Amino acid sequence: MRSIISLVMICAGLSACTKPQDLQFIDVQNIRMINLGLTESTVGLDVRFFNPNKQQVKLKDASAKVYANSTYLGDTNLDTTITVPRRDTFSIPLTMKIPTLTAISKVMQSLSDSTVNIKVQGSVKMGKAGVFINYPINYERKQKISDLNF
Repeated sequence: MRSIISLVMICAGLSACTKPQDLQFIDVQNIRMINLGLTESTVGLDVRFFNPNKQQVKLKDASAKVYANSTYLGDTNLDTTITVPRRDTFSIPLTMKIPTLTAISKVMQSLSDSTVNIKVQGSVKMGKAGVFINYPINYERKQKISDLNF
């Protein structure tokens, strides 16, 4: 009887330590100008994801490079810990510093396009119960300009 209980406890312990599934990128929303400077500007945006995991997970120490139509826009960092609900869509508010001339040229180019190719590359620590694993961020998606919700 003890061996059965031990086996059940070991299986339960191992299943609690399984590696979380990757988050699924949905879109970028609410792009807004926070600070317009002559050489550098600060832009805010909300990035939405879906968490397919059965348990809530936590995200911390995220950093990424953001590209629009293969043009590097800037870096973004997440220095707080975010609790992600289980099997639900959630939004992460981010800020990004970008060169003002690059931003203006991308806006002018986007006026003639109906879609923009958004690419995000970086890493994030994701985990639960105090155990965090470094995950790569590699998202690329074409998004309609009309869906960006400026």
